[in-house]
Amino acid sequence: MKRIKWTIMTLIISLSVGGALATAPQHDCRTDPQYYWTGSGYMPAGAWGATYLCDSGIDICTYTTDGFGNYTGCRQGEYRLITGINKTQKAKAGKK
Repeated sequence: MKRIKWTIMTLIISLSVGGALATAPQHDCRTDPQYYWTGSGYMPAGAWGATYLCDSGIDICTYTTDGFGNYTGCRQGEYRLITGINKTQKAKAGKK
């Protein structure tokens, strides 16, 4: 009887620990600095929504790095630089 009790208790503890690890929050690469591929190297992408967007597509839009020169894809799509007047310059131009 004790052997069955200990076996069930061990199984329950193992499943509890496994469940806790499986539901741990995953790292979101979008919070890391983003880089885009220029064709010959990686350049800082800027701020998403302010200086660039990722249009729909199947390619990798931006990459993140581990600091050792290894880049991993993060956002999917086509990298598109937002051009035009900077928001702070536009706000200053409207003031008189």
